[in-house]
Amino acid sequence: MPGKELFPHQVEAVDAILRVLQTPADGHMPAEGLRTQVIAATGSGKTLIATEAAQKLAARRVLVFVPTLDLLTQAAASWREGGRTGAMIGVCRLTAEDADGMPCTTDPAELVAWANGLERVTVFATYAAVGLGILQRAHAQGLGVWDLMVVDEAHRTSGDAGKPWAAVHDQGKIPTGRRLYMTATARIWEAAEGRCGKAPRLIASMDPESPLFGPVAFKLTLSEAISRGLVAPYQVVCIDITDPELHQAQQTAGPGSDAVRGARLAALQTGVLTAAAREELRKVLAFHSKVSEAEAMAVGVIDVARRLWQDDPRRFPAPERVWADWLYGGHAPSHRRAVLTEFASDVIEDRDGLQPAALRVLSSVKVLGEGVDTANCDSVAFCDARGSMVDIVQMVGRALRMKPGEGEIASLIVPVFLAPGENPDEILTSPAYEILAKILEALRAHDTDTVEALADPRVRSGSY
Repeated sequence: MPGKELFPHQVEAVDAILRVLQTPADGHMPAEGLRTQVIAATGSGKTLIATEAAQKLAARRVLVFVPTLDLLTQAAASWREGGRTGAMIGVCRLTAEDADGMPCTTDPAELVAWANGLERVTVFATYAAVGLGILQRAHAQGLGVWDLMVVDEAHRTSGDAGKPWAAVHDQGKIPTGRRLYMTATARIWEAAEGRCGKAPRLIASMDPESPLFGPVAFKLTLSEAISRGLVAPYQVVCIDITDPELHQAQQTAGPGSDAVRGARLAALQTGVLTAAAREELRKVLAFHSKVSEAEAMAVGVIDVARRLWQDDPRRFPAPERVWADWLYGGHAPSHRRAVLTEFASDVIEDRDGLQPAALRVLSSVKVLGEGVDTANCDSVAFCDARGSMVDIVQMVGRALRMKPGEGEIASLIVPVFLAPGENPDEILTSPAYEILAKILEALRAHDTDTVEALADPRVRSGSY
């Protein structure tokens, strides 16, 4: 089955992987197997790189690790589209219906029976399957050695070497001839000092020459990916929000009160819709840290859109052409896929039939970060920034997956809640810029050049 044609950078990556993972000239594989890292910007096509590498390495038995169920089904489809043939099995709790027809199991004995009888097989597993010991028990019961293990979003396996997911590194627990670690956000750790006379904890760190992860075979930074036209360039759009009702609620009810949360959310909805109208955005992903706030954001968007349209119909779209929904990890995979399909659509159906969609807003909590394809989303809104640096960079990646080369610019929408009389120029001293500071810090940790590039005129600021 022919696969997709590779871009030049993907050819470079595959060639680099082969140089490290090909069988040594003497024909003897090291006891710990061959290992290497690929660090490439989000949206640069790492899955296709892995699929082609497996093909070139003639890997018949492949094990692919992903962090989430959504990524598991997406990865299986991408490997198939990339030309991978043979049986595919999921190690997860999904039914075959939820996994697009792929058989799934969490029974180690069943996995052994299915996989060992196949000449060519690709198994997709979540890290949770490692945490539960499913793969380890399957190998203890006779599951064969893998030709290639692909560890997607590999930064998830770094850190404390004693955590359950660290078994992916252990040749004694999950034996494989080759390990390919892939991520956009490598994590480098320093070992913590031991306490009370105990030895320091072992640390799994993604250093460039890590004995655990292997050498970095190929690296493509975010700034390089943008300059090569592989992902969309981006701008930071600051929304300067001065809301008297929010300030009054803070003074009378206290910072953590329901009144403050409600006023903040209303101001945020208005600010995001105003920024979308000004920047001509069509698909906005809004990231939250609380489920209740993500749901409330989506529920209230249409009413706010109606109010804004009534006040200024030339500037804002009619509410009938605005769509909003929300997702979190507790939603069923089928529901998440259905919502993402709607988000990807360019039309909205109403009582008069189909009409062009003016704006779609999708709120989410920890479900649309790592690797998930969000279908030409052109902007992300950071409704708060309580995640880790890696989480923030992964969120940015949702907007960068726009098709490059079309003159589009991805927008990172950052709310700045100013107190009455506070000057937006007081960026260095105002706590209002905490979210912006954390986002820029995360981007700088990921790729210094990306923050330096923000000194250009694409950094935008506006008020509502």
